[in-house]
Amino acid sequence: MKTKNAIITNFINKSILNILNIKTMWKANGRRISLLAVGLICFGFIASAQQLNLEQAIPTDPNVKIGKLDNGLTYYVRENNQPENKMELRLVVKAGSILEEDNQQGLAHFMEHMGFNGSTNFSENELISFLQKMGVEFGADLNAYTSFDETVYILPIPLNEPENIEKGLLVLSDWAFGALLTDKDIDDERGVVVEEWRTGRGASQRMSDRYFGKLFQNSRYAERLPIGKVDILRNFEYDALRSFYKDWYRPDLMSVVAVGDMDVNEMTTLIEKYFGKQQNPANSRERKYFEVPGHEETIVAIETDPEQSSTQVEMYIKHPKIETNTLADYRKAIIRSAYSGMLNLRLNELRQQADPPFIGAGVGVQDFVATSTFFSMSAAVPQDGIIKGFEAVLRENERVARHGFTAGELERYKKQYLASQERAFNDRDKTESGVYTNRYVSNFLSNSPIPSTEFRYEFAQQVLPTITVAEVNNMAKELFLDENRVIIVLGPEAEGLKYPTEQDLLEVLTNVENEELEPYEDTMGGTELLPTLPPAGSVVSQTENAALGIVDLELSNGVKVTLKPTEFKNDEIVMSASAKGGQSLYPDEDHLNASFASSIVANSGVGQFSSTDLQKLLAGKNARVSPSIGMYSQSISGNTTPKDLEAMLQLTHLYFTQPYKNEDFFKSFQTSQKAQLAMIMASPDIQFQIAIGKLLTQNNPRGASLPTAEDIDALSLDRMLEIYKERFADASGFHFTFVGNFDVEAMKPLLAQYLGSLPASNKNETYRDLGLTPPSGNVEEVIRVGQDDKAMVVMVFSDEDEYTLENSEVISQMGEILTIKLIETLREEIGGVYGASAGGSAGKTPSERYQFIVQFPCAPENVEKLTEATWREIEKLKTEGPTAEDLAKVHETKKRQLTENKERNGYWLGRLSSYQADGIDREEILNSEARIESVTPEAIKAAANKYLTKEQYIRILKLPQE
Repeated sequence: MKTKNAIITNFINKSILNILNIKTMWKANGRRISLLAVGLICFGFIASAQQLNLEQAIPTDPNVKIGKLDNGLTYYVRENNQPENKMELRLVVKAGSILEEDNQQGLAHFMEHMGFNGSTNFSENELISFLQKMGVEFGADLNAYTSFDETVYILPIPLNEPENIEKGLLVLSDWAFGALLTDKDIDDERGVVVEEWRTGRGASQRMSDRYFGKLFQNSRYAERLPIGKVDILRNFEYDALRSFYKDWYRPDLMSVVAVGDMDVNEMTTLIEKYFGKQQNPANSRERKYFEVPGHEETIVAIETDPEQSSTQVEMYIKHPKIETNTLADYRKAIIRSAYSGMLNLRLNELRQQADPPFIGAGVGVQDFVATSTFFSMSAAVPQDGIIKGFEAVLRENERVARHGFTAGELERYKKQYLASQERAFNDRDKTESGVYTNRYVSNFLSNSPIPSTEFRYEFAQQVLPTITVAEVNNMAKELFLDENRVIIVLGPEAEGLKYPTEQDLLEVLTNVENEELEPYEDTMGGTELLPTLPPAGSVVSQTENAALGIVDLELSNGVKVTLKPTEFKNDEIVMSASAKGGQSLYPDEDHLNASFASSIVANSGVGQFSSTDLQKLLAGKNARVSPSIGMYSQSISGNTTPKDLEAMLQLTHLYFTQPYKNEDFFKSFQTSQKAQLAMIMASPDIQFQIAIGKLLTQNNPRGASLPTAEDIDALSLDRMLEIYKERFADASGFHFTFVGNFDVEAMKPLLAQYLGSLPASNKNETYRDLGLTPPSGNVEEVIRVGQDDKAMVVMVFSDEDEYTLENSEVISQMGEILTIKLIETLREEIGGVYGASAGGSAGKTPSERYQFIVQFPCAPENVEKLTEATWREIEKLKTEGPTAEDLAKVHETKKRQLTENKERNGYWLGRLSSYQADGIDREEILNSEARIESVTPEAIKAAANKYLTKEQYIRILKLPQE
């Protein structure tokens, strides 16, 4: 359960750093698409687009059945078998914190919690146990959230038993109409909600509490943050909550969304059965919607906090809610997307300059509330670079307003947009149910359109050729107004730090408007990734494993490849390859060069292309490749589509053979890293994590310590490239795995061409154990950081132990069992935590060890009480073992997750790659379910006695500063 003001705050408090993932378009047989053919296709669609009636409504996907019961409840029902034997349910209520009275602040969110604490058909705490028996995991699967304008309950239901459909609807109907709200249940939940409030406290929340008043000035939204007020949460009258439930949890404000592997007509009948009898209260209160008033003046908020770990400058421009109802609206939404996307690419180019004006920046359009749309411009900057960063973002928007985008920029964006729609179209029969439920929830809440995937793709094909540069350019003036503007500056607070004044920031707006600006220069070097193909190798051996459905190949240079063709997705191929060694092979004094080397290369470019040129070249293509140098191995990963497979393989070849030396990006990296290091240690959470890392690695220099500014200055681009080449220039030891929709025979010549041609000397490297292990014995560490009245308890159990798949499974299930018990005890019985978790794992690299961690946040005064309660649960596991009921819950959940994962390419890629790297028989993958079921209460009991001992135990406490 969570509140959406935390999500909104998180969005506002960090810059928009996402670089659009420009992708590739190549056919699987290696033939490039003819530009003439693309032009002819587009020409054909121009004629078709001209025949469209853009004033007609956007058609709703015919595969979803939408209806309304007599009492006003709306339902969305869709049959979908991805994944099989599963249904996604949502209960959506058009009621959030905006509807609270003064004495109810925080009770919309509190009501969301109460849905899990006693109802007509489920006594207190019984609901969670009931769902766990079906394999639904609390928190991970079963959840809910509250925002300003809505509350949404999330319930995935396994359908391995036919009666589970009605069980799921029974739960939803109890949430909607059956909450008991007894005095005891309410009082029991107060502590949990207060702990959630406490967990969310920190610099971001303190600053947002202040600047939300300016962002939503003269609006009710400024006074109704979903988390509410802690004094009210602790002391509200019982009837205040009951009144909110009675007033707003009613059929005409609700929707039931059901998507999954079931019959639509049967589901419609069951929704009528469980929800049709409920009536709206007599004299129902009007569900009002609250505007965010406009203002001519530009409002400025400058907020600082001693624990803020970054500096941001943002500007939000408020617009009336942008509706998308007609095809003309839909076309305009694509134009807005093009404007933001192309401007973000320009900003990313600036970020890669030798002396960048910001650490990261971006623009976007967001709907924070029901009645307004916000156009945002955001930059993360060095503490002394607020004005410079703000100017840079404004300047690029102004440059577009005056000179516009280029035809080349728009053409590349169109390719990219069409490629994304094409990929969705190709996988339309493999789309998972959760995607559809999210769309239908948005449709109910904000009337966002829900056309079919087929229509989205066809519409894109038709209208993209008709969109002009002039139309996109006009978006700068339409979105960037000289009214309704709010500038927000967020940064650390410390002696000697100076911030621009309100007047300084306002003058930036005027100064940029009066600047002389040159048009953007759209340049790109080269037109082909590999103008000259490398001499091809060959496939020298092939072995098939029918049980796993894999083919193992060895290429003429010694590189090994595993292929697993699947039909889980029509338009997806994923790749991974690794070899032993990594950073461990370099001395301590070189470890920073080694640790940053792959990141520098991955963001610099490849072959003859800088990263900027590479993005332009690959516009419209779905191919991504990323190299990495980890602590004990070097690896490369990628994903693509069948038609773009050759582009991904070409990129892979280039990352092995031709890393790009980009001195500008290296200097930009140094500048950004130093700017972030200067502020990041203000965060108590960062301080705590670093302290934990140092403790658990016994102050090893390769532990969690942060580099200094001097360390960053001492980095050498030449040495980084040298290390990178040492790890990748020789492909010896690399084992590639490909999973996805491909033909093995068609793959073989491509693999021989691009992987078989990699240099390889058959060297046999391995990693070096760096000794990054926790101290032995019983250790206690108290770390005092932060001003908020909150604590964190971390309990670590770790030691050497023989690794087996069976041991690993037992430790994993022990973590699941203990988590269940801690939620029951620490949260539900004591009310002392919002959440608690326990989890463990075993590994072979660099040595065979196990690690088990228990952690929970709480009030400082409750640390000892909750630690003792945790030990009582551990001792119960040691003496009694888990109950058969709890173990059955864990087995059911893990088997359900396994069943779903086995239909995903990523699962098979991860398992095949990791088993291969660890030297485990890959056929053991087929025994995963048997290993789950083989874990007995006695095995858990024995593991608890073996692993969870006070003799080999570290407790780390985070407490506020004294």
